[in-house]
Amino acid sequence: MSTRVRAGLAADAASLAAIRAAVAAGDPEASAGTPQGGSPGPDYFARWLEKEHALIYVAEIGGAAAGYLAMQQAAHPAVAARHPVQLCQLYVIPALHGGGVAALLMSAALEQARMCGNDVIWLGVSEHNLRARGFYRKHGFVAVGVHELVTHARPTVTWSCHARWRASQHGLHTECGFRQGTGRCSRFRGINR
Repeated sequence: MSTRVRAGLAADAASLAAIRAAVAAGDPEASAGTPQGGSPGPDYFARWLEKEHALIYVAEIGGAAAGYLAMQQAAHPAVAARHPVQLCQLYVIPALHGGGVAALLMSAALEQARMCGNDVIWLGVSEHNLRARGFYRKHGFVAVGVHELVTHARPTVTWSCHARWRASQHGLHTECGFRQGTGRCSRFRGINR
């Protein structure tokens, strides 16, 4: 079956919550730094989709959600950039790990950043999540800093901040910048495989 990546819709909230819960159940380290203290429910995703609909991407296989990626316009002290964007969530149903779903979602994120003129995509990942760190390294991210996060689940979780520098790979596309105050880029293009 083919996999396609599309913009998230309000109707996806329950599916995204189920994906996040499945990942947390199979790999507690993957959600160790969740500020909410556990897997967020459909209401959390409904708010994200309403506020940031152009920045959540859903991977589908045979019409069913298989994974998702969320991005938001945000800066970090360890990342020097004019137009940074944070890749804040990337989750795939555990049974599909290694099947290319995360790579397709990452391709969508990189293309979105290019189209919107972002000069850096950055993310935080637990120092203990070796699988994720390897995936991000494979996709060109490098560690640029470390910070600690206090969560409900643990007193302190150490995260490394990774960034992918894109300024040398493309010119800025100012006509497609984030609209002030919305955190949204004005364009989205899905990816099919």
